Amino acid sequence: MQISSISGSFWENKKKSSLWDRLFRRNKTVTKALTTPEIIGKNCQGLLLKNEIIKSFLFSTDMALIENNDADAILAVYPFPPSPKIIKTLIDFAGKPVVCGVGGGTTKGKKSVEMAIYAEQAGASGIIVNIPFENKDVKKIREKVSIPIIATVTSSDHDFLKGKIEAGVNVFHVSGGANTAKIVKEIRAKFPDFPVMATGGKSLNSIEESIDSGSRAIVLSPPSNKDLFKTVMVKYRNTFGNF
Repeated sequence: MQISSISGSFWENKKKSSLWDRLFRRNKTVTKALTTPEIIGKNCQGLLLKNEIIKSFLFSTDMALIENNDADAILAVYPFPPSPKIIKTLIDFAGKPVVCGVGGGTTKGKKSVEMAIYAEQAGASGIIVNIPFENKDVKKIREKVSIPIIATVTSSDHDFLKGKIEAGVNVFHVSGGANTAKIVKEIRAKFPDFPVMATGGKSLNSIEESIDSGSRAIVLSPPSNKDLFKTVMVKYRNTFGNF
Protein backbone atom coordinates (compact mmCIF):
# COMPACT_ATOMS: atom_id res chain seq x y z
CA MET A 1 0.00 0.00 0.00
CA GLN A 2 1.44 3.35 -1.01
CA ILE A 3 0.88 6.26 1.35
CA SER A 4 0.49 9.67 -0.23
CA SER A 5 1.76 12.70 1.65
CA ILE A 6 -0.60 15.44 2.75
CA SER A 7 -1.40 17.87 -0.04
CA GLY A 8 -0.24 21.40 0.70
CA SER A 9 2.10 20.23 3.48
CA PHE A 10 5.89 20.24 3.54
CA TRP A 11 5.64 16.45 3.90
CA GLU A 12 4.77 16.23 0.21
CA ASN A 13 8.21 17.56 -0.76
CA LYS A 14 10.27 14.53 -1.70
CA LYS A 15 14.04 14.39 -1.53
CA LYS A 16 15.68 13.95 -4.90
CA SER A 17 18.76 11.82 -5.58
CA SER A 18 21.07 12.11 -8.53
CA LEU A 19 21.30 9.45 -11.23
CA TRP A 20 24.85 8.71 -10.03
CA ASP A 21 23.60 8.03 -6.49
CA ARG A 22 20.78 5.82 -7.72
CA LEU A 23 23.07 3.72 -9.93
CA PHE A 24 26.42 3.56 -8.16
CA ARG A 25 26.10 4.52 -4.50
CA ARG A 26 26.89 1.43 -2.47
CA ASN A 27 25.39 2.42 0.85
CA LYS A 28 21.97 3.30 -0.45
CA THR A 29 19.58 4.68 2.12
CA VAL A 30 16.01 3.44 2.22
CA THR A 31 13.57 6.15 1.16
CA LYS A 32 11.02 6.77 3.88
CA ALA A 33 7.37 7.55 3.22
CA LEU A 34 7.65 10.82 5.19
CA THR A 35 10.80 12.69 4.22
CA THR A 36 12.04 15.80 5.96
CA PRO A 37 12.44 18.95 3.83
CA GLU A 38 15.86 19.27 2.19
CA ILE A 39 16.24 22.83 3.46
CA ILE A 40 16.79 21.52 6.99
CA GLY A 41 19.72 19.30 6.08
CA LYS A 42 21.26 21.95 3.87
CA ASN A 43 20.85 25.08 5.99
CA CYS A 44 20.68 24.04 9.65
CA GLN A 45 23.87 24.13 11.68
CA GLY A 46 22.73 21.22 13.84
CA LEU A 47 22.93 20.40 17.54
CA LEU A 48 25.49 18.07 19.09
CA LEU A 49 23.76 15.39 21.18
CA LYS A 50 25.97 12.56 22.44
CA ASN A 51 28.46 13.03 19.60
CA GLU A 52 25.78 13.12 16.89
CA ILE A 53 24.80 16.17 14.84
CA ILE A 54 21.01 16.56 14.92
CA LYS A 55 19.23 18.88 12.48
CA SER A 56 15.69 17.50 12.52
CA PHE A 57 13.44 16.08 15.23
CA LEU A 58 10.20 14.19 14.72
CA PHE A 59 7.71 15.17 17.41
CA SER A 60 6.01 11.82 17.92
CA THR A 61 5.64 8.71 20.05
CA ASP A 62 3.85 6.78 17.28
CA MET A 63 6.10 3.89 16.29
CA ALA A 64 4.62 3.56 12.80
CA LEU A 65 5.40 7.22 12.07
CA ILE A 66 8.84 6.93 13.65
CA GLU A 67 9.64 3.87 11.53
CA ASN A 68 8.60 5.59 8.30
CA ASN A 69 10.27 8.97 8.79
CA ASP A 70 13.87 10.02 8.15
CA ALA A 71 14.29 12.74 10.80
CA ASP A 72 17.62 12.66 12.63
CA ALA A 73 16.07 12.21 16.07
CA ILE A 74 12.83 11.74 17.98
CA LEU A 75 11.31 14.23 20.43
CA ALA A 76 9.21 12.08 22.76
CA VAL A 77 6.88 14.42 24.62
CA TYR A 78 3.25 13.70 25.48
CA PRO A 79 0.56 15.28 27.72
CA PHE A 80 0.81 12.61 30.44
CA PRO A 81 3.25 11.85 33.25
CA PRO A 82 6.54 10.45 31.87
CA SER A 83 6.53 6.65 31.68
CA PRO A 84 9.58 4.40 32.03
CA LYS A 85 7.90 1.85 29.73
CA ILE A 86 7.40 4.43 26.99
CA ILE A 87 10.92 5.81 27.41
CA LYS A 88 12.56 2.38 27.17
CA THR A 89 10.36 1.17 24.32
CA LEU A 90 10.95 4.23 22.15
CA ILE A 91 14.70 4.27 22.72
CA ASP A 92 15.00 0.56 21.89
CA PHE A 93 12.73 0.87 18.84
CA ALA A 94 13.73 4.16 17.22
CA GLY A 95 17.19 3.28 15.99
CA LYS A 96 18.13 6.95 16.29
CA PRO A 97 18.63 9.50 19.10
CA VAL A 98 15.63 10.08 21.38
CA VAL A 99 15.03 13.13 23.58
CA CYS A 100 12.57 12.32 26.36
CA GLY A 101 10.17 14.60 28.18
CA VAL A 102 10.60 14.36 31.95
CA GLY A 103 8.59 17.25 33.39
CA GLY A 104 6.50 20.35 33.05
CA GLY A 105 3.60 21.78 35.00
CA THR A 106 2.36 18.52 36.55
CA THR A 107 5.45 16.33 36.84
CA LYS A 108 8.30 17.95 38.74
CA GLY A 109 10.59 17.61 41.73
CA LYS A 110 11.71 14.11 42.74
CA LYS A 111 9.64 12.37 40.05
CA SER A 112 11.28 14.37 37.26
CA VAL A 113 14.75 13.69 38.66
CA GLU A 114 13.99 9.97 38.75
CA MET A 115 12.71 10.03 35.16
CA ALA A 116 15.76 11.98 33.98
CA ILE A 117 18.11 9.46 35.58
CA TYR A 118 16.15 6.58 34.10
CA ALA A 119 16.11 8.16 30.63
CA GLU A 120 19.89 8.58 30.67
CA GLN A 121 20.41 4.99 31.84
CA ALA A 122 18.02 3.74 29.13
CA GLY A 123 20.10 5.48 26.45
CA ALA A 124 18.34 8.80 25.83
CA SER A 125 20.41 11.40 24.00
CA GLY A 126 18.82 14.22 25.96
CA ILE A 127 15.85 15.21 28.10
CA ILE A 128 13.39 18.06 27.68
CA VAL A 129 11.32 20.01 30.21
CA ASN A 130 8.28 22.11 29.46
CA ILE A 131 7.69 25.81 30.06
CA PRO A 132 6.41 25.77 33.71
CA PHE A 133 9.30 23.59 34.92
CA GLU A 134 11.08 25.40 37.76
CA ASN A 135 14.78 26.23 37.73
CA LYS A 136 15.33 24.63 41.11
CA ASP A 137 14.25 21.30 39.64
CA VAL A 138 16.48 21.82 36.59
CA LYS A 139 19.40 22.23 38.99
CA LYS A 140 18.54 18.94 40.72
CA ILE A 141 18.46 17.13 37.40
CA ARG A 142 21.72 18.76 36.27
CA GLU A 143 23.42 17.36 39.37
CA LYS A 144 22.33 13.82 38.49
CA VAL A 145 22.66 13.48 34.70
CA SER A 146 25.26 14.38 32.11
CA ILE A 147 23.10 14.33 28.95
CA PRO A 148 21.83 17.65 27.55
CA ILE A 149 18.82 19.34 29.13
CA ILE A 150 16.51 21.11 26.68
CA ALA A 151 13.95 23.64 27.89
CA THR A 152 10.88 24.62 25.88
CA VAL A 153 10.36 28.39 25.94
CA THR A 154 7.89 30.85 24.45
CA SER A 155 9.56 34.05 25.59
CA SER A 156 12.78 35.90 24.88
CA ASP A 157 12.83 37.64 28.27
CA HIS A 158 16.49 38.01 29.25
CA ASP A 159 16.18 37.25 32.96
CA PHE A 160 13.89 34.26 32.35
CA LEU A 161 16.34 32.72 29.89
CA LYS A 162 19.40 33.56 31.97
CA GLY A 163 17.83 31.76 34.92
CA LYS A 164 17.35 28.64 32.78
CA ILE A 165 20.96 28.74 31.58
CA GLU A 166 22.33 29.20 35.09
CA ALA A 167 20.19 26.28 36.30
CA GLY A 168 21.84 23.97 33.77
CA VAL A 169 19.79 24.09 30.56
CA ASN A 170 21.88 23.37 27.44
CA VAL A 171 19.44 24.13 24.63
CA PHE A 172 16.30 26.25 24.19
CA HIS A 173 13.42 24.79 22.22
CA VAL A 174 11.31 27.68 20.97
CA SER A 175 7.65 26.84 20.48
CA GLY A 176 6.02 30.22 20.03
CA GLY A 177 3.44 29.55 17.34
CA ALA A 178 3.38 32.33 14.75
CA ASN A 179 6.02 34.22 16.81
CA THR A 180 8.57 31.39 16.81
CA ALA A 181 11.01 32.89 14.30
CA LYS A 182 10.83 36.29 16.02
CA ILE A 183 11.57 34.74 19.43
CA VAL A 184 14.47 32.72 18.01
CA LYS A 185 16.00 35.87 16.54
CA GLU A 186 15.64 37.77 19.84
CA ILE A 187 17.21 34.93 21.82
CA ARG A 188 20.11 34.75 19.39
CA ALA A 189 20.65 38.49 19.79
CA LYS A 190 20.76 38.22 23.60
CA PHE A 191 22.66 34.92 23.82
CA PRO A 192 24.56 34.61 20.51
CA ASP A 193 26.40 31.39 21.34
CA PHE A 194 23.57 29.54 23.06
CA PRO A 195 22.03 26.67 21.02
CA VAL A 196 18.42 27.11 19.91
CA MET A 197 16.05 24.69 18.19
CA ALA A 198 12.54 25.54 17.07
CA THR A 199 9.18 24.09 16.15
CA GLY A 200 8.91 24.15 12.37
CA GLY A 201 5.24 25.00 11.92
CA LYS A 202 3.11 23.81 9.04
CA SER A 203 4.87 25.23 5.99
CA LEU A 204 8.26 25.43 4.33
CA ASN A 205 8.15 29.19 4.79
CA SER A 206 7.87 28.91 8.57
CA ILE A 207 10.70 26.39 8.65
CA GLU A 208 12.87 28.67 6.53
CA GLU A 209 12.09 31.66 8.76
CA SER A 210 13.14 29.76 11.88
CA ILE A 211 16.39 28.62 10.25
CA ASP A 212 17.17 32.12 8.98
CA SER A 213 16.52 33.48 12.49
CA GLY A 214 19.19 31.21 13.94
CA SER A 215 17.57 27.90 14.84
CA ARG A 216 20.13 25.11 14.71
CA ALA A 217 17.53 22.33 14.44
CA ILE A 218 13.86 22.02 13.53
CA VAL A 219 11.10 20.06 15.27
CA LEU A 220 8.58 18.60 12.83
CA SER A 221 5.05 17.47 13.70
CA PRO A 222 3.96 14.54 11.51
CA PRO A 223 0.53 14.19 9.95
CA SER A 224 -1.83 11.86 11.80
CA ASN A 225 -2.52 8.31 10.65
CA LYS A 226 -6.07 9.45 9.93
CA ASP A 227 -4.87 12.17 7.55
CA LEU A 228 -2.44 9.81 5.83
CA PHE A 229 -5.18 7.25 5.29
CA LYS A 230 -7.56 9.78 3.73
CA THR A 231 -5.91 9.76 0.32
CA VAL A 232 -5.54 5.98 0.40
CA MET A 233 -9.21 5.41 1.21
CA VAL A 234 -10.37 7.88 -1.45
CA LYS A 235 -8.34 5.93 -4.01
CA TYR A 236 -9.77 2.61 -2.81
CA ARG A 237 -13.34 3.91 -2.93
CA ASN A 238 -12.87 5.28 -6.44
CA THR A 239 -11.19 2.10 -7.65
CA PHE A 240 -13.25 -0.61 -6.01
CA GLY A 241 -16.50 1.22 -5.27
CA ASN A 242 -18.93 0.12 -2.59
CA PHE A 243 -19.84 -3.54 -2.27
